[in-house]
Amino acid sequence: HGPFTASDIADRFSLGEAPVIAALDKLVERSRVVEGEFLPGGRGREWCDADVLRTLKRRSLARLRKQVEAVPAASLARFLPLWHGIDEPRRGLDGLLDAIEQLQGAPLPASTLESEILPARIQEYTQGDLDELCLAGEVIWRGVDSLGTTDGRIALYLADQYPLLAPAAADLKEPDAEPLVASIRQMLDERGALFFDEIARSLGAFPQDVLAALWQLVWAGHVTNDTLAPLRSLGRGRAGECRRAGRRGRTFRSRRLARLPGSEGRWSLLRQPGESWPSATERTIALASQLVARHGVLTKNAVSKELAPGGFAALYPVLKQMEEAGKVRRGYFVEGLGGAQFAAPGADDMLRRPPSTMDNDVIQTACVMAATDPASAFGAALPWPPRGDETGRPSRSSGARVIVFDGMLVGFISSGGNHLTTFFPPDEPARATATQALAEALVQSSIGGPPVLISKVDDQPVGASEVAATLRAAGFEPTSRGYLHRDKPNENMPRTGKRWRNRG
Repeated sequence: HGPFTASDIADRFSLGEAPVIAALDKLVERSRVVEGEFLPGGRGREWCDADVLRTLKRRSLARLRKQVEAVPAASLARFLPLWHGIDEPRRGLDGLLDAIEQLQGAPLPASTLESEILPARIQEYTQGDLDELCLAGEVIWRGVDSLGTTDGRIALYLADQYPLLAPAAADLKEPDAEPLVASIRQMLDERGALFFDEIARSLGAFPQDVLAALWQLVWAGHVTNDTLAPLRSLGRGRAGECRRAGRRGRTFRSRRLARLPGSEGRWSLLRQPGESWPSATERTIALASQLVARHGVLTKNAVSKELAPGGFAALYPVLKQMEEAGKVRRGYFVEGLGGAQFAAPGADDMLRRPPSTMDNDVIQTACVMAATDPASAFGAALPWPPRGDETGRPSRSSGARVIVFDGMLVGFISSGGNHLTTFFPPDEPARATATQALAEALVQSSIGGPPVLISKVDDQPVGASEVAATLRAAGFEPTSRGYLHRDKPNENMPRTGKRWRNRG
Protein backbone atom coordinates (compact mmCIF):
# COMPACT_ATOMS: atom_id res chain seq x y z
CA HIS A 1 0.00 0.00 0.00
CA GLY A 2 0.94 3.63 -0.41
CA PRO A 3 1.01 6.16 2.43
CA PHE A 4 -1.73 5.66 5.03
CA THR A 5 -2.89 7.05 8.38
CA ALA A 6 -3.45 5.27 11.69
CA SER A 7 -7.20 5.72 11.26
CA ASP A 8 -7.03 3.76 7.97
CA ILE A 9 -5.60 0.75 9.83
CA ALA A 10 -7.96 1.19 12.78
CA ASP A 11 -11.03 1.23 10.50
CA ARG A 12 -9.87 -1.81 8.53
CA PHE A 13 -9.27 -4.00 11.61
CA SER A 14 -11.89 -2.43 13.91
CA LEU A 15 -9.29 -1.30 16.42
CA GLY A 16 -8.59 1.84 18.38
CA GLU A 17 -5.93 4.18 17.07
CA ALA A 18 -3.73 3.92 20.20
CA PRO A 19 -2.65 0.27 19.72
CA VAL A 20 -2.21 0.89 15.97
CA ILE A 21 0.12 3.84 16.62
CA ALA A 22 2.07 1.82 19.18
CA ALA A 23 2.61 -0.96 16.63
CA LEU A 24 3.60 1.53 13.93
CA ASP A 25 6.14 3.15 16.27
CA LYS A 26 7.81 -0.23 16.77
CA LEU A 27 7.96 -0.74 13.00
CA VAL A 28 9.51 2.70 12.60
CA GLU A 29 12.23 1.76 15.12
CA ARG A 30 13.01 -1.32 13.01
CA SER A 31 13.16 0.86 9.82
CA ARG A 32 10.33 -1.20 8.31
CA VAL A 33 7.99 1.80 8.15
CA VAL A 34 8.70 5.51 7.57
CA GLU A 35 6.70 8.25 9.32
CA GLY A 36 6.04 11.65 7.74
CA GLU A 37 3.63 13.70 5.65
CA PHE A 38 3.51 12.21 2.16
CA LEU A 39 0.11 12.91 0.60
CA PRO A 40 -1.10 16.37 -0.50
CA GLY A 41 -3.81 17.94 1.59
CA GLY A 42 -2.13 17.90 5.00
CA ARG A 43 -3.71 14.82 6.60
CA GLY A 44 -1.33 14.86 9.57
CA ARG A 45 0.88 11.93 10.62
CA GLU A 46 1.21 9.31 7.90
CA TRP A 47 3.16 6.11 7.49
CA CYS A 48 4.46 4.12 4.54
CA ASP A 49 6.43 0.94 4.03
CA ALA A 50 10.09 1.88 3.52
CA ASP A 51 10.50 -0.15 0.32
CA VAL A 52 7.24 1.18 -1.10
CA LEU A 53 8.33 4.76 -0.42
CA ARG A 54 11.66 4.21 -2.17
CA THR A 55 9.81 2.78 -5.16
CA LEU A 56 7.45 5.76 -5.24
CA LYS A 57 10.37 8.20 -5.18
CA ARG A 58 12.24 6.30 -7.88
CA ARG A 59 9.24 6.14 -10.22
CA SER A 60 8.28 9.77 -9.57
CA LEU A 61 11.79 10.97 -10.39
CA ALA A 62 11.86 8.82 -13.52
CA ARG A 63 8.57 10.32 -14.70
CA LEU A 64 9.80 13.85 -14.03
CA ARG A 65 12.97 13.20 -16.02
CA LYS A 66 10.97 11.94 -18.98
CA GLN A 67 9.00 15.17 -18.98
CA VAL A 68 12.20 17.19 -19.39
CA GLU A 69 13.21 18.08 -22.95
CA ALA A 70 16.66 19.50 -23.49
CA VAL A 71 16.88 23.07 -24.75
CA PRO A 72 19.55 24.51 -27.08
CA ALA A 73 22.72 25.96 -25.60
CA ALA A 74 21.52 29.46 -26.55
CA SER A 75 18.75 29.11 -23.96
CA LEU A 76 21.34 28.72 -21.19
CA ALA A 77 23.25 31.81 -22.38
CA ARG A 78 19.94 33.73 -22.41
CA PHE A 79 18.91 32.34 -19.01
CA LEU A 80 22.01 33.15 -16.93
CA PRO A 81 21.76 36.98 -17.07
CA LEU A 82 18.12 36.68 -16.04
CA TRP A 83 19.05 34.32 -13.20
CA HIS A 84 21.60 36.84 -11.93
CA GLY A 85 19.16 39.75 -12.16
CA ILE A 86 21.14 41.70 -14.75
CA ASP A 87 17.91 42.47 -16.63
CA GLU A 88 16.47 44.16 -13.52
CA PRO A 89 19.36 45.48 -11.35
CA ARG A 90 18.75 45.71 -7.62
CA ARG A 91 19.17 48.79 -5.44
CA GLY A 92 20.86 49.70 -2.17
CA LEU A 93 22.87 47.71 0.35
CA ASP A 94 20.22 44.99 0.64
CA GLY A 95 20.40 44.47 -3.10
CA LEU A 96 24.20 44.34 -2.91
CA LEU A 97 24.02 41.71 -0.17
CA ASP A 98 21.66 39.65 -2.36
CA ALA A 99 24.11 39.85 -5.25
CA ILE A 100 27.06 38.89 -3.05
CA GLU A 101 25.09 35.99 -1.60
CA GLN A 102 24.77 34.55 -5.10
CA LEU A 103 28.39 35.32 -6.04
CA GLN A 104 30.08 34.26 -2.81
CA GLY A 105 33.00 31.94 -3.29
CA ALA A 106 33.35 32.64 -7.03
CA PRO A 107 36.91 33.65 -8.06
CA LEU A 108 36.51 37.12 -9.60
CA PRO A 109 39.19 39.55 -10.85
CA ALA A 110 39.40 42.55 -8.54
CA SER A 111 39.83 44.87 -11.54
CA THR A 112 36.39 43.99 -12.96
CA LEU A 113 34.49 43.28 -9.75
CA GLU A 114 33.58 46.91 -9.05
CA SER A 115 33.77 48.25 -12.58
CA GLU A 116 31.55 45.68 -14.33
CA ILE A 117 30.34 42.68 -12.30
CA LEU A 118 28.67 44.47 -9.37
CA PRO A 119 27.45 47.54 -11.36
CA ALA A 120 25.68 45.13 -13.74
CA ARG A 121 23.61 43.90 -10.78
CA ILE A 122 23.24 47.07 -8.66
CA GLN A 123 21.88 50.38 -9.87
CA GLU A 124 24.03 53.39 -8.96
CA TYR A 125 26.66 51.17 -7.37
CA THR A 126 29.53 52.97 -5.60
CA GLN A 127 32.72 51.58 -4.10
CA GLY A 128 31.69 52.88 -0.71
CA ASP A 129 28.78 50.44 -0.64
CA LEU A 130 30.99 47.36 -0.55
CA ASP A 131 33.41 48.99 1.87
CA GLU A 132 30.50 49.78 4.17
CA LEU A 133 29.46 46.12 4.24
CA CYS A 134 33.04 45.01 4.91
CA LEU A 135 33.47 47.51 7.76
CA ALA A 136 30.15 46.39 9.25
CA GLY A 137 31.36 42.79 9.35
CA GLU A 138 28.75 41.61 6.84
CA VAL A 139 31.16 40.70 4.01
CA ILE A 140 34.65 39.18 3.90
CA TRP A 141 36.97 39.07 0.91
CA ARG A 142 39.73 36.52 0.42
CA GLY A 143 42.55 36.48 -2.11
CA VAL A 144 42.57 33.54 -4.52
CA ASP A 145 45.59 34.14 -6.76
CA SER A 146 47.64 36.90 -8.31
CA LEU A 147 47.17 38.12 -11.90
CA GLY A 148 50.40 40.02 -12.33
CA THR A 149 51.51 42.86 -10.08
CA THR A 150 48.38 45.02 -10.23
CA ASP A 151 45.48 42.57 -10.24
CA GLY A 152 44.30 39.29 -8.81
CA ARG A 153 41.28 37.12 -8.27
CA ILE A 154 39.35 37.42 -5.01
CA ALA A 155 36.29 35.74 -3.54
CA LEU A 156 33.55 37.46 -1.51
CA TYR A 157 31.69 35.76 1.34
CA LEU A 158 28.89 36.64 3.70
CA ALA A 159 30.51 36.55 7.13
CA ASP A 160 28.29 33.81 8.58
CA GLN A 161 28.75 31.65 5.45
CA TYR A 162 32.54 31.91 5.38
CA PRO A 163 33.20 28.85 7.60
CA LEU A 164 30.97 26.75 5.33
CA LEU A 165 32.29 27.93 1.96
CA ALA A 166 35.93 28.89 2.56
CA PRO A 167 38.60 26.39 1.47
CA ALA A 168 39.66 23.69 3.89
CA ALA A 169 43.13 23.82 5.44
CA ALA A 170 44.45 21.23 2.98
CA ASP A 171 43.33 23.38 0.03
CA LEU A 172 44.96 26.62 1.21
CA LYS A 173 48.16 27.74 -0.46
CA GLU A 174 51.28 28.16 1.59
CA PRO A 175 53.28 31.34 0.91
CA ASP A 176 57.02 31.31 0.48
CA ALA A 177 58.87 30.26 3.62
CA GLU A 178 60.48 33.64 4.17
CA PRO A 179 61.20 35.01 7.66
CA LEU A 180 59.36 38.25 6.89
CA VAL A 181 56.21 36.40 5.82
CA ALA A 182 56.26 34.29 8.98
CA SER A 183 56.83 37.38 11.13
CA ILE A 184 53.83 39.19 9.65
CA ARG A 185 51.59 36.17 10.18
CA GLN A 186 52.75 35.79 13.78
CA MET A 187 52.26 39.49 14.49
CA LEU A 188 48.69 39.50 13.13
CA ASP A 189 47.94 36.33 15.07
CA GLU A 190 49.15 37.84 18.35
CA ARG A 191 47.99 41.45 17.99
CA GLY A 192 44.93 41.21 15.76
CA ALA A 193 44.08 43.70 13.00
CA LEU A 194 46.84 46.23 12.28
CA PHE A 195 47.50 49.09 9.89
CA PHE A 196 50.42 48.71 7.52
CA ASP A 197 52.44 51.46 9.19
CA GLU A 198 52.26 49.58 12.50
CA ILE A 199 53.39 46.35 10.84
CA ALA A 200 56.32 47.96 9.02
CA ARG A 201 57.41 49.96 12.08
CA SER A 202 57.33 46.91 14.37
CA LEU A 203 59.31 44.74 11.96
CA GLY A 204 61.85 47.43 11.12
CA ALA A 205 62.19 46.21 7.52
CA PHE A 206 61.96 48.14 4.27
CA PRO A 207 58.29 49.03 3.65
CA GLN A 208 58.43 47.69 0.08
CA ASP A 209 59.65 44.30 1.36
CA VAL A 210 56.98 44.24 4.07
CA LEU A 211 54.26 45.04 1.53
CA ALA A 212 55.44 42.31 -0.85
CA ALA A 213 55.41 39.75 1.98
CA LEU A 214 51.98 40.93 3.09
CA TRP A 215 50.53 40.41 -0.40
CA GLN A 216 52.02 36.93 -0.52
CA LEU A 217 49.82 36.13 2.47
CA VAL A 218 46.85 37.81 0.78
CA TRP A 219 47.07 35.79 -2.44
CA ALA A 220 47.63 32.62 -0.43
CA GLY A 221 44.27 33.21 1.26
CA HIS A 222 45.57 33.89 4.78
CA VAL A 223 45.20 37.68 5.18
CA THR A 224 42.40 40.12 4.32
CA ASN A 225 41.61 43.80 4.76
CA ASP A 226 38.63 45.64 6.21
CA THR A 227 38.03 47.43 2.87
CA LEU A 228 38.87 46.90 -0.80
CA ALA A 229 40.91 50.14 -0.94
CA PRO A 230 44.30 48.35 -1.22
CA LEU A 231 43.04 46.34 -4.19
CA ARG A 232 41.90 49.52 -5.93
CA SER A 233 45.12 51.46 -5.38
CA LEU A 234 47.17 48.42 -6.38
CA GLY A 235 45.35 48.43 -9.71
CA ARG A 236 45.74 52.19 -10.15
CA GLY A 237 49.38 52.08 -9.12
CA ARG A 238 49.05 55.04 -6.78
CA ALA A 239 48.12 55.68 -3.17
CA GLY A 240 47.21 58.58 -0.96
CA GLU A 241 43.67 59.15 -2.23
CA CYS A 242 41.17 57.52 0.12
CA ARG A 243 37.48 57.05 -0.44
CA ARG A 244 35.03 57.47 2.38
CA ALA A 245 33.18 54.22 3.12
CA GLY A 246 29.77 55.72 2.65
CA ARG A 247 27.16 56.25 0.01
CA ARG A 248 28.43 59.70 -0.96
CA GLY A 249 31.83 58.36 -1.99
CA ARG A 250 33.72 61.53 -0.96
CA THR A 251 37.51 61.43 -1.24
CA PHE A 252 40.38 62.99 0.66
CA ARG A 253 44.14 63.20 0.22
CA SER A 254 46.14 61.30 2.83
CA ARG A 255 48.69 63.34 4.80
CA ARG A 256 50.97 60.31 5.06
CA LEU A 257 53.17 60.95 2.04
CA ALA A 258 55.09 57.68 2.31
CA ARG A 259 52.06 55.47 1.84
CA LEU A 260 52.60 52.71 -0.73
CA PRO A 261 49.96 51.61 -3.25
CA GLY A 262 48.19 48.57 -1.85
CA SER A 263 48.97 49.28 1.81
CA GLU A 264 45.75 51.08 2.82
CA GLY A 265 43.30 49.87 5.43
CA ARG A 266 43.63 47.50 8.34
CA TRP A 267 45.01 43.99 7.82
CA SER A 268 44.00 40.87 9.69
CA LEU A 269 44.28 37.10 9.52
CA LEU A 270 41.37 35.20 8.05
CA ARG A 271 39.84 32.58 10.28
CA GLN A 272 41.41 29.23 9.54
CA PRO A 273 39.59 25.86 9.59
CA GLY A 274 39.61 24.31 13.03
CA GLU A 275 37.77 21.96 15.35
CA SER A 276 34.87 24.37 15.80
CA TRP A 277 34.27 24.59 12.06
CA PRO A 278 31.53 22.66 10.24
CA SER A 279 32.30 19.09 9.24
CA ALA A 280 33.55 18.16 5.78
CA THR A 281 30.09 16.81 4.90
CA GLU A 282 28.37 20.04 5.94
CA ARG A 283 30.85 22.05 3.90
CA THR A 284 30.36 19.91 0.80
CA ILE A 285 26.58 20.26 1.09
CA ALA A 286 26.90 24.04 1.50
CA LEU A 287 29.22 24.27 -1.51
CA ALA A 288 26.89 22.21 -3.71
CA SER A 289 23.91 24.36 -2.67
CA GLN A 290 25.87 27.54 -3.36
CA LEU A 291 26.89 26.42 -6.85
CA VAL A 292 23.31 25.47 -7.73
CA ALA A 293 22.12 28.87 -6.46
CA ARG A 294 24.76 30.66 -8.56
CA HIS A 295 24.33 28.77 -11.83
CA GLY A 296 20.65 27.84 -11.69
CA VAL A 297 21.43 24.82 -13.87
CA LEU A 298 24.67 23.24 -12.67
CA THR A 299 26.75 21.31 -15.19
CA LYS A 300 30.14 19.64 -15.09
CA ASN A 301 31.68 22.36 -17.27
CA ALA A 302 30.46 25.12 -14.96
CA VAL A 303 31.99 23.44 -11.89
CA SER A 304 35.39 23.34 -13.63
CA LYS A 305 35.62 27.16 -13.31
CA GLU A 306 34.77 27.14 -9.60
CA LEU A 307 36.84 26.63 -6.45
CA ALA A 308 35.44 23.14 -5.86
CA PRO A 309 37.92 20.59 -4.43
CA GLY A 310 37.53 17.31 -6.28
CA GLY A 311 35.45 18.95 -9.02
CA PHE A 312 32.08 17.68 -10.19
CA ALA A 313 32.84 14.08 -9.17
CA ALA A 314 33.17 15.07 -5.50
CA LEU A 315 29.90 17.01 -5.57
CA TYR A 316 27.85 14.45 -7.50
CA PRO A 317 26.90 12.21 -4.51
CA VAL A 318 25.70 15.26 -2.57
CA LEU A 319 23.76 16.61 -5.55
CA LYS A 320 22.12 13.21 -5.96
CA GLN A 321 21.02 13.22 -2.31
CA MET A 322 19.69 16.75 -2.74
CA GLU A 323 17.65 15.49 -5.68
CA GLU A 324 16.18 12.67 -3.61
CA ALA A 325 15.28 15.21 -0.92
CA GLY A 326 13.51 17.38 -3.51
CA LYS A 327 15.94 20.30 -3.19
CA VAL A 328 17.19 20.13 -6.79
CA ARG A 329 16.03 18.45 -9.98
CA ARG A 330 18.24 16.27 -12.12
CA GLY A 331 17.76 15.93 -15.84
CA TYR A 332 19.11 16.59 -19.31
CA PHE A 333 18.22 20.28 -19.47
CA VAL A 334 20.73 21.73 -21.96
CA GLU A 335 21.85 19.94 -25.09
CA GLY A 336 25.45 18.82 -25.30
CA LEU A 337 26.38 19.38 -21.64
CA GLY A 338 26.17 15.82 -20.35
CA GLY A 339 23.35 13.87 -18.79
CA ALA A 340 24.07 14.80 -15.17
CA GLN A 341 22.67 18.32 -14.80
CA PHE A 342 21.05 19.71 -11.65
CA ALA A 343 18.58 22.59 -11.61
CA ALA A 344 17.46 24.79 -8.74
CA PRO A 345 13.69 24.97 -8.06
CA GLY A 346 12.09 27.05 -10.80
CA ALA A 347 15.27 27.34 -12.85
CA ASP A 348 14.25 24.66 -15.36
CA ASP A 349 10.98 26.47 -16.07
CA MET A 350 12.79 29.78 -16.53
CA LEU A 351 15.30 28.04 -18.80
CA ARG A 352 12.46 26.92 -21.09
CA ARG A 353 10.80 30.32 -21.19
CA PRO A 354 10.66 31.38 -24.84
CA PRO A 355 12.51 34.54 -25.91
CA SER A 356 10.57 37.72 -25.32
CA THR A 357 8.46 39.01 -28.17
CA MET A 358 9.56 42.55 -28.81
CA ASP A 359 7.32 45.30 -30.13
CA ASN A 360 7.95 46.33 -33.71
CA ASP A 361 9.17 49.78 -32.68
CA VAL A 362 11.62 48.50 -30.06
CA ILE A 363 15.11 47.28 -30.87
CA GLN A 364 16.21 44.40 -28.66
CA THR A 365 19.66 45.20 -27.30
CA ALA A 366 22.50 42.88 -26.45
CA CYS A 367 24.02 42.32 -23.01
CA VAL A 368 27.60 43.47 -22.38
CA MET A 369 29.28 41.61 -19.53
CA ALA A 370 32.73 40.90 -18.19
CA ALA A 371 34.01 37.67 -19.71
CA THR A 372 34.73 36.44 -16.18
CA ASP A 373 31.20 37.18 -14.93
CA PRO A 374 29.41 34.03 -13.70
CA ALA A 375 26.39 35.29 -15.66
CA SER A 376 28.32 34.63 -18.87
CA ALA A 377 28.10 31.01 -19.96
CA PHE A 378 30.78 31.16 -22.68
CA GLY A 379 34.14 29.69 -21.79
CA ALA A 380 32.63 27.94 -18.77
CA ALA A 381 29.35 26.04 -19.10
CA LEU A 382 29.41 26.56 -22.87
CA PRO A 383 32.40 26.43 -25.23
CA TRP A 384 33.42 29.44 -27.24
CA PRO A 385 31.78 29.36 -30.68
CA PRO A 386 34.15 28.39 -33.50
CA ARG A 387 35.43 30.75 -36.17
CA GLY A 388 36.51 29.84 -39.67
CA ASP A 389 39.57 32.13 -39.73
CA GLU A 390 42.73 32.51 -37.68
CA THR A 391 41.36 35.24 -35.39
CA GLY A 392 42.62 34.91 -31.84
CA ARG A 393 40.56 32.65 -29.61
CA PRO A 394 38.63 34.42 -26.83
CA SER A 395 39.20 33.58 -23.17
CA ARG A 396 37.75 34.38 -19.74
CA SER A 397 40.59 36.78 -18.98
CA SER A 398 40.54 39.79 -16.69
CA GLY A 399 39.35 42.92 -18.48
CA ALA A 400 37.81 41.08 -21.44
CA ARG A 401 34.11 41.49 -22.22
CA VAL A 402 31.48 39.50 -24.08
CA ILE A 403 28.45 40.76 -25.97
CA VAL A 404 25.51 38.35 -25.93
CA PHE A 405 22.42 38.81 -28.08
CA ASP A 406 19.43 36.48 -27.81
CA GLY A 407 21.61 33.72 -26.34
CA MET A 408 24.30 34.06 -29.02
CA LEU A 409 27.81 35.36 -28.52
CA VAL A 410 28.06 38.14 -31.12
CA GLY A 411 31.17 39.93 -29.90
CA PHE A 412 34.27 39.54 -27.74
CA ILE A 413 36.39 42.52 -26.65
CA SER A 414 39.94 41.72 -25.63
CA SER A 415 41.36 42.64 -22.25
CA GLY A 416 43.09 45.61 -23.88
CA GLY A 417 39.63 46.98 -24.56
CA ASN A 418 39.96 47.93 -28.23
CA HIS A 419 40.10 44.69 -30.26
CA LEU A 420 36.69 43.31 -31.22
CA THR A 421 36.09 39.75 -32.43
CA THR A 422 32.66 39.13 -33.96
CA PHE A 423 30.58 35.94 -34.11
CA PHE A 424 27.70 36.96 -36.34
CA PRO A 425 25.30 34.39 -37.79
CA PRO A 426 25.93 33.80 -41.50
CA ASP A 427 22.37 34.34 -42.73
CA GLU A 428 20.45 37.56 -43.25
CA PRO A 429 18.52 39.27 -41.74
CA ALA A 430 19.81 37.69 -38.50
CA ARG A 431 23.33 38.96 -39.28
CA ALA A 432 22.18 42.55 -39.76
CA THR A 433 20.09 42.40 -36.56
CA ALA A 434 23.02 41.06 -34.55
CA THR A 435 25.33 43.74 -35.95
CA GLN A 436 22.88 46.48 -34.98
CA ALA A 437 22.41 45.00 -31.50
CA LEU A 438 26.19 44.85 -30.96
CA ALA A 439 26.64 48.51 -31.91
CA GLU A 440 23.79 49.62 -29.64
CA ALA A 441 25.21 47.57 -26.77
CA LEU A 442 28.61 49.22 -27.10
CA VAL A 443 26.94 52.64 -27.04
CA GLN A 444 24.95 51.74 -23.93
CA SER A 445 28.08 50.45 -22.18
CA SER A 446 29.69 53.90 -22.47
CA ILE A 447 26.76 55.66 -20.77
CA GLY A 448 27.88 56.62 -17.30
CA GLY A 449 31.19 54.82 -17.87
CA PRO A 450 34.51 55.19 -19.66
CA PRO A 451 34.61 55.83 -23.42
CA VAL A 452 34.61 52.86 -25.79
CA LEU A 453 37.43 52.72 -28.35
CA ILE A 454 37.47 50.06 -31.06
CA SER A 455 40.68 50.01 -33.12
CA LYS A 456 40.47 46.56 -34.74
CA VAL A 457 37.64 44.24 -35.72
CA ASP A 458 38.52 40.62 -36.50
CA ASP A 459 42.24 41.53 -36.83
CA GLN A 460 41.68 44.29 -39.39
CA PRO A 461 41.34 48.07 -38.98
CA VAL A 462 37.88 49.01 -37.77
CA GLY A 463 37.33 51.35 -40.71
CA ALA A 464 37.70 48.47 -43.16
CA SER A 465 35.40 46.09 -41.26
CA GLU A 466 31.81 45.23 -42.06
CA VAL A 467 30.62 46.85 -38.83
CA ALA A 468 32.19 50.25 -39.56
CA ALA A 469 29.04 51.78 -41.08
CA THR A 470 26.87 50.44 -38.27
CA LEU A 471 29.21 51.83 -35.60
CA ARG A 472 29.24 55.26 -37.25
CA ALA A 473 25.44 55.23 -37.48
CA ALA A 474 25.26 54.38 -33.76
CA GLY A 475 27.36 57.43 -32.84
CA PHE A 476 30.98 56.28 -32.98
CA GLU A 477 33.44 58.88 -34.25
CA PRO A 478 36.47 57.96 -36.40
CA THR A 479 39.79 58.98 -34.79
CA SER A 480 43.45 58.29 -35.46
CA ARG A 481 43.34 55.39 -32.98
CA GLY A 482 40.04 53.89 -34.09
CA TYR A 483 36.31 54.45 -33.61
CA LEU A 484 35.46 56.21 -30.35
CA HIS A 485 32.21 56.68 -28.45
CA ARG A 486 32.02 58.67 -25.24
CA ASP A 487 29.02 59.53 -23.11
CA LYS A 488 27.77 63.02 -23.85
CA PRO A 489 25.76 64.85 -21.16
CA ASN A 490 23.37 66.30 -23.74
CA GLU A 491 22.88 63.02 -25.56
CA ASN A 492 19.21 62.10 -25.81
CA MET A 493 19.57 58.62 -24.37
CA PRO A 494 18.08 57.01 -21.22
CA ARG A 495 20.19 56.99 -18.07
CA THR A 496 18.69 53.86 -16.53
CA GLY A 497 21.99 52.06 -16.06
CA LYS A 498 20.46 48.88 -17.53
CA ARG A 499 22.44 47.20 -20.26
CA TRP A 500 19.78 44.69 -21.19
CA ARG A 501 16.08 44.47 -20.71
CA ASN A 502 13.96 41.39 -21.18
CA ARG A 503 10.33 42.24 -21.85
CA GLY A 504 8.94 38.75 -21.34
